[in-house]
Amino acid sequence: MFRVTTWGESHGDSMGCVIDGCPAGLKMGPDIIREELDRDVPYPVLTRRVEENRFQILSGVFQGETIGTPISIIIRNSNVESDKYLKIMSRPRPGHADLAYRMKYGHVDWRGGSRASGRTWAPIIAAGGVARSLCSIRNVRVGSSIVELGGRPITDSNLRSEIERLAETSAKEEDATGGIIEVRIEGLPPGLGAPAFNRFHADLGHGILSIPGIKSFELGSSREAAKMKATEFNDPIRVKNGIVAPASNRAGGVLGGITCGPPVVFRAIVKPTPSVLSFQDTVDLTKMENATISTEGRFDANYTPRVLVVAEAVSAIVTVDHLMISGILDHDSLVPRQERLRYDFKT
Repeated sequence: MFRVTTWGESHGDSMGCVIDGCPAGLKMGPDIIREELDRDVPYPVLTRRVEENRFQILSGVFQGETIGTPISIIIRNSNVESDKYLKIMSRPRPGHADLAYRMKYGHVDWRGGSRASGRTWAPIIAAGGVARSLCSIRNVRVGSSIVELGGRPITDSNLRSEIERLAETSAKEEDATGGIIEVRIEGLPPGLGAPAFNRFHADLGHGILSIPGIKSFELGSSREAAKMKATEFNDPIRVKNGIVAPASNRAGGVLGGITCGPPVVFRAIVKPTPSVLSFQDTVDLTKMENATISTEGRFDANYTPRVLVVAEAVSAIVTVDHLMISGILDHDSLVPRQERLRYDFKT
């Protein structure tokens, strides 16, 4: 019911999104979108491309509130260096989507990864701002943290130093690293999701695994489950202050595809950025012979912190959709029915 369509390429003139299904009456100003887009590059030291993310809300908002029609947002690309991709246009980068895109389409945009680039997910961050605002109406909150960077555990106290270390190591070794993120969706009412199709965590996993660079999705303590007995893994059920709920959360807040009270918690593994300065083996498609490649374009030493921001946005979008499907959040208008015929609006 809450749908987001994105468009645009990494080195194109602009990118954008269309948000359909947002109810009328939601307070929505440029500041909400600006706040989210400012998180696009949380640690500039890890990347060589930082965009201003100049944007404009083209439709769906009037006098500071949504009007129930599609919200269209455009984001301009202003910091591109396409020429560096000219000399590698016939050499697909290992680990990137270059080869798969050519196998599928034949004619492709070879600049900066085109549609496969993480850059093209900036509009999702903007859409996430709208979704977050809707989540807050039902006191649902989406938060996240970095669990691991470059194979090393991360805490609040060592995050900054580890990021600086990764940036230095990447520049020295001309290589890149990955990491692990964790996202928590708190305040969810029980009962979101369905038994077979539209399971809450299945829709969530679908969205998260669609993010470039993410290679796995783990709900709760899923990886540990393979090594545990049922009596060790199952969450005991207790009643406290008249509320029945699991006493622990190894299931990650979902049972049978349906939320059951605890926060929904998942982790995702982010692969190393595939574009690096080090030489890698590939082929030259113009000569159909083996070759090597070094990517001189701008890329992230570690993409994990940026993926974290996108994962939050996707989580908020999926959550809003389920809140609407379950009837917990109005999908037509947030304006009470008895007030919809009033005409003492601002002019």
